[in-house]
Amino acid sequence: MNEVELTQREQRLQGYAICPGIAVGAPYLFAMGVENIPEISVAEHEIEREVERYYCALKSSRSDLLSLQQRPENDSSEIAQILAAHLEIMKDPVMTEHVEQQIRAKGKNTEYVFKQVIGEYQEKFSRITSQFFRQRVQDFHDISRRVMKHLRKDERCSLLDITTPVIVFAHELAPSDTAEAKTEFIEAFVTRTGAETSHVAIMARAKGIPFVSSVDFPDLRTELPELVIVDGMKGEVILNPTQETRQEYRKEQKKITRKVKSLQEVHAFETKTSDGHKTKLSANIEMLDELDVMNEYGVSNIGLFRSEYLFLARDHFPSEEEQFVVYRSLVEKVISGSCVIRTFDLGGDKLGGFYPKRHESNPFLGCRAVRLMLKERVAFKAQLKAILRASAFGEVGILFPLVADIEELRQAKLLVEEAKEELWAASIPFARNIPIGCMIEVPSAAFTCDILAKECDFFSIGTNDLVQYTLAVDRSNTQMSYLYQPCHPSVIRMIKLVVQEANQAKIPVSVCGEIAANPKFTPLLLGLGVHELSVALPALTLIKNVIRQITIVEAQAMAKKVEAFTTAEQIEALLNDHYETLRATHSF
Repeated sequence: MNEVELTQREQRLQGYAICPGIAVGAPYLFAMGVENIPEISVAEHEIEREVERYYCALKSSRSDLLSLQQRPENDSSEIAQILAAHLEIMKDPVMTEHVEQQIRAKGKNTEYVFKQVIGEYQEKFSRITSQFFRQRVQDFHDISRRVMKHLRKDERCSLLDITTPVIVFAHELAPSDTAEAKTEFIEAFVTRTGAETSHVAIMARAKGIPFVSSVDFPDLRTELPELVIVDGMKGEVILNPTQETRQEYRKEQKKITRKVKSLQEVHAFETKTSDGHKTKLSANIEMLDELDVMNEYGVSNIGLFRSEYLFLARDHFPSEEEQFVVYRSLVEKVISGSCVIRTFDLGGDKLGGFYPKRHESNPFLGCRAVRLMLKERVAFKAQLKAILRASAFGEVGILFPLVADIEELRQAKLLVEEAKEELWAASIPFARNIPIGCMIEVPSAAFTCDILAKECDFFSIGTNDLVQYTLAVDRSNTQMSYLYQPCHPSVIRMIKLVVQEANQAKIPVSVCGEIAANPKFTPLLLGLGVHELSVALPALTLIKNVIRQITIVEAQAMAKKVEAFTTAEQIEALLNDHYETLRATHSF
């Protein structure tokens, strides 16, 4: 691509949406590395000075991290844990004595020796297939870059240096980069690499910065585009948007602003259709910080607390006591409502340092979620005991993810009983009849939901995985995205089946996947008989608006019509047409 094309023609690049939001602004190319390190021989009488330079750089780097910990925008538990982990690594002999020994043994300049030592450890970790050790490579890279910048003060590069609003482009970002990001100046992140559950992703979400990764953007070093749009919902990056595209996204930003303002008007009203049918609307929560603003959205229930996101920054399972503190805080803040805590859903696209024991060629079909935790029974029981202890302080439910058959549910429930017995023996209070539910995310669970319904208290349909496993499409594979069809008749029929069997067993059904937060699906889900929608906080207002503008009669009629359709395209067209009519009629 030549410079004329780059600077003048609109170009749309597809990536992977990490953190939602829309940003329109000037691009900023963030260069991470200090690559060219000269090899310089050091005279014997200068060795001590080189060693002292190294320890000074370490001390300054630690001070950097301590300062970052003190910044108000970094006070979320996720960011604090990552920064604490980096401080711990700096105490390791890898970062101290070994480097000093090599400076003395080789008689070379500190920068050169330090880079060699770090490179050796990175290479060792890179050869290990475990996701845990891959993350350690990123940590070492981040820390070494910080130390190197103190050794070579003329080449310091930091997001702290940015003092005007920009959209940051980088090959990759390190956790400390994200921690340094000031939200008043960093409007969005765009990277070539990066996973949804990386430390960087966790921090970006905690700060609310729109983020799109896996974007193959052109070389921007010679000529930056004048303007860039980042669509954190679609995972799209637009270089040099036309005037028409700019206006379209400016309007979208204004809509988002209006939706936020409308919270003050809508949150006080009940969640019921215009003909009086009440629907339970709950929040999906990942971070404790979200609880502080939950009341602003007019919801008092947590339909899904994703417990694993609190601990992905760790390299071990958190203790029972650590979890109890978190869960108790969660429950106590949800004073007038209920809270469903999902047990660790690790594996697939959520890989922390929890299970570094084996590499799987297809982790989505491997040892993940409840099947993983049934292998890690000590850690599983610790989590269950922590949840049970928290149940003494409020209304709590336990939700098991990715249950495939009745045997898995029974094994998990046996562990709950063991946990209860141990707490009872220790005279620790807990709710005796805590509700237990299972997620319906795989076809085997959907088709045997009548059996599962007899042995649990509620269902939660996770449509993201249900669509993926039903249609055999990797939902994170952008090349296959056209096959990922939530409107597919097979998916709709499964939802209907689950609701029917749940009604027969007299247990409630919620939907907590992405379609629950999609207003186009709201009438259909209500028409199919879904009792509860659990969605991310930003989607609550729009979903509540849609519910209040429809009748349960028209929702049931839509569901009946959809049952006769044979293709996803037919169903999608009906949902789109109905939603556009609704928007035009009620102006939202």
